[in-house]
Amino acid sequence: MVKNLWGIWLASLIATVAFWIIIWKFDPEHTHWAVFALLFASFLIFWAGVLTTLLYFWYLKRGLLDFSGLFSSSLKLGIIGSVALTAGFLLQTIHTLTWWNGLMVAVIAFILGLYFKD
Repeated sequence: MVKNLWGIWLASLIATVAFWIIIWKFDPEHTHWAVFALLFASFLIFWAGVLTTLLYFWYLKRGLLDFSGLFSSSLKLGIIGSVALTAGFLLQTIHTLTWWNGLMVAVIAFILGLYFKD
């Protein structure tokens, strides 16, 4: 499973670099929609990698020893959390994020996390 983590870390690093290149090099008022799609994709990939890694090491610290189950569970919850963060970022970008929208995104992520829990 450590091989998979190296791949996730590499993808997160590349996504971080892509995110910051988009932030610094493109003007949001005069850019194409594809740049925004790449911005949100890199944000999603970065947070999926970070959350997956944090959850995996948290499960290891708790003493769980089923490594394949740990990784798949960490990956599922990391992706769900990353999608929730990206949805919040998207709502903030289009100026529609309010506390009840954020709460709905968090509740949906929580329910999906419970549904896909191993």
